[in-house]
Amino acid sequence: MTRNRTNFARTAVLASVVTLALMPFGISQANSQAARVCAPQATALVAQLGKEYGEVLTAAGVDANGGFVQVYTNTQTGTWTIAITIPGGPTCIVSAGEGWVHEQTAGMQKPGLPS
Repeated sequence: MTRNRTNFARTAVLASVVTLALMPFGISQANSQAARVCAPQATALVAQLGKEYGEVLTAAGVDANGGFVQVYTNTQTGTWTIAITIPGGPTCIVSAGEGWVHEQTAGMQKPGLPS
């Protein structure tokens, strides 16, 4: 429970910092149950993640709704950010955290399964 609170707090702080840093670029927070940091174009968001956290694009794919999902990581520090570019819309951060492991996870314990 404490770990979840810590991750949530870090995500909230990251979202606030990125929002304030990107305001000159026309970044806005979407009105939703959980506010997300959004940029009209991914380029401003990508530049800020690189500048502030040293994160680079390490994985990407298209979800079932046609959203372009991007994972940015810093393999030195272990920080990570997941963003989604909505078709014809903005790019929004949906989650961020630390402790990213950039390795095959087949041998790792799966959450909710006995070890």
